[in-house]
Amino acid sequence: MVHTCPKCELRFVTDAELADHLQVDHHVDVAGFERFTYRPLVQRPATRRFLVVGNQTLADDALIERVRELTTGGHVHLVVPATPSEAGTPIDDKGLALATFRMRRAIDSLHGAGIDAEGEVGVADPINAVTRALEHEAADEIILSTLPAGLSKWLDVDLPKALEHRFGLPVTVVTASP
Repeated sequence: MVHTCPKCELRFVTDAELADHLQVDHHVDVAGFERFTYRPLVQRPATRRFLVVGNQTLADDALIERVRELTTGGHVHLVVPATPSEAGTPIDDKGLALATFRMRRAIDSLHGAGIDAEGEVGVADPINAVTRALEHEAADEIILSTLPAGLSKWLDVDLPKALEHRFGLPVTVVTASP
């Protein structure tokens, strides 16, 4: 039987674990409860969750189609690292506005392709942007949208391998057409 916390919906195997959780995490005297809430564990739909990371390549229609093929029946959380509008300068309003525009346009394209999607603008460093996104959004796989080799700074620094090593998730690279 599953024991569900009446305060936060966490589930526990034993009554003792639930009582301990209530005392430690919620500072609640368990004697004040007449009974604990018991609910069967509801099965989540078998939906895979994808974290798509990209910026300049998000306007490519072929890219949106490829993401649709990879994520069929899944949920997409898009992370757009906001890069400076000019190389060598800190992030500015123009770079932030451009990242926001690209994110909104890509989300609209994904919705148009029938994909459940949401997004956020992240910090300029893609590893830090993914770290922050994974703090609140679970993922089964990372899809990295990048420019072709030779044009891509992310491929130059081997970002796909760094993401895979850091997060232990499979990373699929989708290269936009030049």
